[in-house]
Amino acid sequence: MKKFTMHKLLKMMVVLDVLLAASLIALSIYLYVFHYYTTTELYALPVIALISLSCAIPSVLLLRPMSKYNTRLKQTEDSIDDLNKLNNTLRAQRHDFMNHLQVVHSLIELEEYKDANSYIDKVYTDIEKVSSILKTGIPAVNAILESKRQTCESKGIEVTVEISSTLSKISVPDWELCRLFGNIIDNSINALTLVQTARRVSIEIFEDLHSYRFKISNNGPMIPPELWTRIFDAGFTTGTHGGEGMGLAICSNIMKAYNGQLWVVSDEYETVFEGFIPIVN
Repeated sequence: MKKFTMHKLLKMMVVLDVLLAASLIALSIYLYVFHYYTTTELYALPVIALISLSCAIPSVLLLRPMSKYNTRLKQTEDSIDDLNKLNNTLRAQRHDFMNHLQVVHSLIELEEYKDANSYIDKVYTDIEKVSSILKTGIPAVNAILESKRQTCESKGIEVTVEISSTLSKISVPDWELCRLFGNIIDNSINALTLVQTARRVSIEIFEDLHSYRFKISNNGPMIPPELWTRIFDAGFTTGTHGGEGMGLAICSNIMKAYNGQLWVVSDEYETVFEGFIPIVN
């Protein structure tokens, strides 16, 4: 709660300063119209009003950076929370891995090779789910991807992750990347809310000679071609799965800020959000 206190206080100061200035100006006009004034009062009240307005200016100037600070702080807290979840997942996996080794060892000693092989296949599938996330060199990105993977699974959504780039030289800060991937994946998850058949989300992160690229797709409802550009406008929403229409606008702004591009292609089978960010040498 503390991080919001200063921001709210600045807003209150601006409102109070403006109200005070407006009241003093109104009082000056009243005194002037009805001749209830002296020369001193005539000039003193407007001067005080201007002083009140000037006091509001620093508060106004601080509001925007304070808002950005709050946003960044919230994203940092979310990243830390995701990292903690990933750490807990890895610790639990390590604990389970030791138990799995004991089971496999026992089956081999009993010469139950077929059962041992079947058991290893099942264990490998679970391990591969987390291991596939850990291929970028950015812990915060690994954490947000693992967090979203778990969210998908908890909602009964099949998710596949293919990462073939460490993102080692990407120009986008970690917390901005987390906002980018998090918002697009959330949009994909929300798009599947009303889907009754098997639901799928696919995440691909890769690179070529000139750029880092990604594709995030889902098999939700088709987005009409006339909306392919509008969905990146602030406040625009298709109205099919709720939301305030800000997530994709934030993603588009991030991409533009780092000379990248983001677009969507959709048909009756899948919707694909694709983007690239130039590699800065």
